[in-house]
Amino acid sequence: MGSPMSLRRLRDMKQYRYLPLIAFSALVLLCIRLKNSSQPIGTTHDVSLLKFQPNPETAELVEVLRRASMADRTIILTIVEEALSGPGSVFDLFLESFRIGQETKWLLNHLIIVTVGRQAFQYCKSLHPHCFQLTPIGVSKPSTGEQLHQHSRDRHDLLHKVLQLGYNLVFTEVDVMWFTNPIPHFNPQDEVTIPCDLEPKDGSNKQDRGLFYVKSNDISVGFFNYLKLVGVLYPNTPFESLCEIATQQEIMEMLGMRIKFLDKAYFGGFCQPLKNNSEVYTMQANCCEKIESKVHDLKLVLDDWRNFTRQSSNNSLGTLSSWRAPDKCIQ
Repeated sequence: MGSPMSLRRLRDMKQYRYLPLIAFSALVLLCIRLKNSSQPIGTTHDVSLLKFQPNPETAELVEVLRRASMADRTIILTIVEEALSGPGSVFDLFLESFRIGQETKWLLNHLIIVTVGRQAFQYCKSLHPHCFQLTPIGVSKPSTGEQLHQHSRDRHDLLHKVLQLGYNLVFTEVDVMWFTNPIPHFNPQDEVTIPCDLEPKDGSNKQDRGLFYVKSNDISVGFFNYLKLVGVLYPNTPFESLCEIATQQEIMEMLGMRIKFLDKAYFGGFCQPLKNNSEVYTMQANCCEKIESKVHDLKLVLDDWRNFTRQSSNNSLGTLSSWRAPDKCIQ
């Protein structure tokens, strides 16, 4: 255990490590405002205004967005890799959670599954009407670290393009189980709505709960432009989640971003046990690296939810005092 002075010094170092990014943000903000000066800030992009190079992938994305969109041009999107797809997979459990959740089954009509890998795409098409195959840019024989960095860039570019096409998006990790519809709690006036652990007890980075909402307008598109530039100029940027940057007040104010933080008490994870399990919205299988353990524990979560809803439907006082998971994920 470090002395109080060394701990204070460490906190100060973490705070000031963002100063170069804050200064850079001011320059980026100026460029964004100059670029968008011919358009009113806050207007939503329209497909006809975009300058995308015509290619089959973009045309296919536009079509799947059109089919899956809600009336207000909102879609739900997740990304599924081949290791998480197939019979009895995390992907199967993800879809099942929508079917058994409260007021969540209809959301499947607006869920887009973005797959990485041909087999994952074929499996998705056998189960779900809205599938899109992502073609990663990739690098030749990357190391594990390079693969993770490239995956993050590919995901960022995809979300950026969806916003540019004028669609609001709810992004969810595929290991997030949906038990209650959280969308009514998303504020359409704010650019970002996200549940965050703003004060992690272990001193780690502020973590999200595997989902967030982004409104499509010039400000949010400019925000993703900023993230892309930061990723190029600062490849070792300290931001490890959207919560990590969303809580940087100076950067958000300079970019004009309005953030709504949802109560983390309703968005659980294996890292973050909930106090009131009966009012859960989502549950993420985080803090679990092995896919087999993730599948095992998510099955326990779904079974616990089924038992809870069965008790409630029988007019008994259904309670969900605790989850049986994590089980294998903490061994």
